[in-house]
Amino acid sequence: MSFLCLQLLGLAIIGIGVAFLLNWTVVKDELKSQLTVAPWVFIVIGAIMFVIAFFGCCGAIRESHCMVVTEGIVTSVHGLFNKRKSDNVDKATESIINNLQQQFSCCGSDGPTDYGAVLTLHDSCCARDPSIIGSVLGGKCTIENANPGCASTLAKLYEKWNKPIAGVAIGVACVEVRMRTQRAPTIGRL
Repeated sequence: MSFLCLQLLGLAIIGIGVAFLLNWTVVKDELKSQLTVAPWVFIVIGAIMFVIAFFGCCGAIRESHCMVVTEGIVTSVHGLFNKRKSDNVDKATESIINNLQQQFSCCGSDGPTDYGAVLTLHDSCCARDPSIIGSVLGGKCTIENANPGCASTLAKLYEKWNKPIAGVAIGVACVEVRMRTQRAPTIGRL
């Protein structure tokens, strides 16, 4: 089950990367070319996660020693790479969070108070309209003019898109079940 979750998470990250790629000019203009590879990073990381989970899942199901060892080696190399690059992860994580906050017009998980008692927040927490930001503290983003929390914003997006996504998922599942029943051997033929 955990391999399936990792596969779905990998596909979700690929989807986020593609969404950013389709809307990249807006994000790129906002960041002023400070982060030029974000969509491709999402797509590559999502693909890597999907492949690793695929090898682990198929290796476990088929009891394939080769696939399980491949998954273990790739996971170990990935872990060592991340351990060596831990200083860069914080900057990258911060950049990704800021990017997501701008894209979804949200701030923090539950709201701007997640960042503690600070006078100013990162610009990604406030509206993109400079006239709104400029009216308070000389262009600084504060808790008063910050966007709502990302959890509530994403919950609203989920409410808006859950039925179309569920319809597509059910359609794919029906096609998959139909294909499997056509290929499944009958008990008398074993």
